[in-house]
Amino acid sequence: MRTIDFDATRERCLVLIDLHYRDGRVGPTWLARELFISRRQLDRAFAGHPSVAEMLARRRLRQVVLIAAHNPAIPMSEIAMRCGYGTYETFRAHCHRYLRCSPRAARDRGLVRRTLATAA
Repeated sequence: MRTIDFDATRERCLVLIDLHYRDGRVGPTWLARELFISRRQLDRAFAGHPSVAEMLARRRLRQVVLIAAHNPAIPMSEIAMRCGYGTYETFRAHCHRYLRCSPRAARDRGLVRRTLATAA
């Protein structure tokens, strides 16, 4: 039985998330398969850290807010789908869970940050 370097596994998983988060098929099971480990081993690698599902959701959210702030005319639902969300409802739930705000408020916050950054 081989031992797993959990730190290295977690880092490799985060790289895969960054590369593939736009693909709606990507989830913890897909990531474990790509890393050639079981889902249980992947969960162990993230023990004591935010879960792999949370890291994927946060990566998708970050990209949706960034795109929405730069392209306010594009509907949030369209941006969410481009960033790997299967449904707008899942995106909305993640906004409330991780950002503690609505999708519209997340876009507005991104616009404010963008405006402040360009004004500085």
